[in-house]
Amino acid sequence: MDTYIAFRTLGAIAPRVSMRFGYAVAGWLADLLYARNIQAVRGLRDNIRHAMGPSASAAQVNETARRAYRTLFLGYWDMFRLPTWTVEQLRTIVQVVGWETVEKARALGRGVLLCSAHLGQFEAGLQIVATDGVPVLAPAEHIQPERLYRFLTDLRTRHGLRFIPSDGSMLEVFRALKRNEAVGLALDRDTTESGVDVTLCGKPAHVPDGYARIAAKTRTPLITGFCYRLPGGCARIEMQAVYLPDPTADRNEIYRTALDFGVRELERAITTHPEQWVLTTPIWIEK
Repeated sequence: MDTYIAFRTLGAIAPRVSMRFGYAVAGWLADLLYARNIQAVRGLRDNIRHAMGPSASAAQVNETARRAYRTLFLGYWDMFRLPTWTVEQLRTIVQVVGWETVEKARALGRGVLLCSAHLGQFEAGLQIVATDGVPVLAPAEHIQPERLYRFLTDLRTRHGLRFIPSDGSMLEVFRALKRNEAVGLALDRDTTESGVDVTLCGKPAHVPDGYARIAAKTRTPLITGFCYRLPGGCARIEMQAVYLPDPTADRNEIYRTALDFGVRELERAITTHPEQWVLTTPIWIEK
């Protein structure tokens, strides 16, 4: 079935069925596709193998990857239900920890770079920030066909979150920061093939560096926030670490420091919760 038609169909069905039934179907479908060992499964398993390290057995990696693949499908189901959630429901579903770090960073008046990864219930995490009085703009992968991109963007912007195509002009990013708004950026997936090679979990990997480049140019604070899925369809977003660029440092120094900050934060998150890391694109460089 055409991907666009399939997504439109799911978008129409998801809000009409119970959460328990929807999650059961999503979990069943995830297990079915995982067993077929499709390309996305192989990519996910490779990422989790690196995150878990050499001490993890093949069986442990496989089981962790299977759980992560289920988490991915539950997240898709949540995305289709997003338009029906009220702000009050979102706040019931997502617990926010460390929000004061965002408020302190915004008090500097330079905007905030909210850096995250494809972990847990990241979609709900983005939504809850956008409903809490902080305008949020995020570059998003410009998937094809165009009508699918527009449909998914419409689903994800019902609560004030704004998206721009990641392959387009980044001018609006700088405008948003000038207005002291937040910009959401990924630490783990480079959708524009403009990132850098780093050492992640002891091995060479390719990751995006847009957040470091922007921080170096604008001296904008970085905050990492990861949204972990909890039992019962709930989630907890943790605003954890903050990087404040040194106003006396030059751009190259800020870039290097910001990049290292992001890589170390990503490493901490994926090694602590590998079962919630749902990135299916391999990022490690095989030599």
